[in-house]
Amino acid sequence: MVATPQYSQFIFVGQSGTTYAIDAYISDVNGALVNFDGGGGSGTSSPTQWICPENCTLRDFSMTTGTADTEKIRLVVNNKPMSTVLRYVPHLSTNSNRPVLNIGFAKGAQVSAFQISD
Repeated sequence: MVATPQYSQFIFVGQSGTTYAIDAYISDVNGALVNFDGGGGSGTSSPTQWICPENCTLRDFSMTTGTADTEKIRLVVNNKPMSTVLRYVPHLSTNSNRPVLNIGFAKGAQVSAFQISD
């Protein structure tokens, strides 16, 4: 199939109550890392990790519909894959009933994710 890149957003809430809304670029390539907005927008040359400025909880992940080759992402913290896999379908941006997430990360944690096809 032909990759159809899309955008997504990760919503983290810090221990202080600050919300961090981080845009991300999904290249739709199996095994590729997700690119996070490093301050200049998210795209192919954006950073592949986001560093938590304080203890944070990932509360929401929303995904734009339309990828052709990948169906989910696996979260990675400090270069170690987590058991957490987020499938795109329940997290589509058009779904007003997305599941609320409660995935914690320590201050300084390097959060990344890689794309997976079924």
